Amino acid sequence: MQRRRIDVPDGLRVNLIDRRLFLTRLAALGSAAVSVSSLNLTMAAEPPQNAGQVTGDTSPVATSRGKVFQVRSEIKEYKDPKTGARVRRLTGDGSSNVHPYFTSWAFVGNDADNAIFISNRSGAYQWYILDIPAGRLAQLTAGQKVSANMACVARSGRLFYFDGPALHSVKVDTLEDRELYRVPDGFRPALPTCTADGRYVAFAYCEETELSTRTGRIYSTMHERYYQRPSSVVMRVDTESGAAVAAWGETTWISHVLIHPTQPNIIVFCHEGGSTCVDQRMWIVNLDDKQMRKALPLYPQRPGESCVHEYFTQQGDVGFQYSLDREDGREEYNAFIRPDGTWIRQYLFPGRRPGHVQSNSDNSLLVGDGAYLSADDNEGRQYIGLMTHANGRVQVRRLAWHGTSWLTQASHGHPSFSPDDRWVVYNSDVEKCDNVYMADAQSL
Repeated sequence: MQRRRIDVPDGLRVNLIDRRLFLTRLAALGSAAVSVSSLNLTMAAEPPQNAGQVTGDTSPVATSRGKVFQVRSEIKEYKDPKTGARVRRLTGDGSSNVHPYFTSWAFVGNDADNAIFISNRSGAYQWYILDIPAGRLAQLTAGQKVSANMACVARSGRLFYFDGPALHSVKVDTLEDRELYRVPDGFRPALPTCTADGRYVAFAYCEETELSTRTGRIYSTMHERYYQRPSSVVMRVDTESGAAVAAWGETTWISHVLIHPTQPNIIVFCHEGGSTCVDQRMWIVNLDDKQMRKALPLYPQRPGESCVHEYFTQQGDVGFQYSLDREDGREEYNAFIRPDGTWIRQYLFPGRRPGHVQSNSDNSLLVGDGAYLSADDNEGRQYIGLMTHANGRVQVRRLAWHGTSWLTQASHGHPSFSPDDRWVVYNSDVEKCDNVYMADAQSL
């Protein structure tokens, strides 16, 4: 495919695919105005089986940015045999497919029709957009070192992703691809997040170091990396101008950077390394502080406390999971705090907490990739759960059985809501490959 490079006055690199060719490909697969009812979703009594194998990412990088596929046969709908919920499998060609991390949107627009995910179906991981009603998949990127969880989505129609050290912005309608920023040599970026309007992207970059404790198991190198005390810097990039600002830095492993949805000067980040090593996870920095800027503990932890998997609600509060170790056992909570450090409320789980949680648009309903109904519930880790809060407690309902192995980051559910709050998107490797699913939160 021929691409043309345009020199932009501000120095940003721009790649444009031929828009006419892209639209011609779309038209060849049918009108964009296909209704959901025309999809003829296959109904089944149980999750569809998939005999395909993961293709891996060692093949030559695909250069087919803008290529369009008809994938209607991959999209299957079924009634969850354990909960009765309406579930859709969006991918199923035998490759590995992963939706964005739970701190990002997984859709563009105001509904659940256009999903964003990464897939190695081309022989290498690239980002795609799926028009679900039309069953039409379009390749958005053709990078050399694209990987899962290294992207974030603005609902207005932009995907921000890392290709190795380079941060890119791609418009999903025109496929205009711009290099915004490049991490310095000797460092590697961590997962990005963006403001609600997509104007700013924040992330950390961290010193690259050699690790000796890698076993192939998830988190095997976490403690070694923590004790290496790598240099880390929290960055914010203006996606219009490409201007980059260093917000904070220190010789500590920093990750999980979150930028406030509407106040781009407020950035939350974490000290990484696991709860057995890190005694203060959540930190906040304000770029309005011009002189002697300091990062402050967002929630000052005390002995026996741990925090994990923080996120911004759409109202700009910070949600996180909080654990307290007592002599008679552990208590686990959903908790919320304002960026100024004022406490809102905590809600006690009836059993164990999920791995990750996320809120709907008004924070009245939460979703998690676990659903433990009691302290002795041993099956909760296999379910997507819906949560409401009342009288200081979490009320848990099981939405769908995900059955994932939890062996890799790609297999973690990392659920989040669609923009219209109707659907929950999640990942699972229950079919021996990483696939993307949606469960109708209103179907119970």
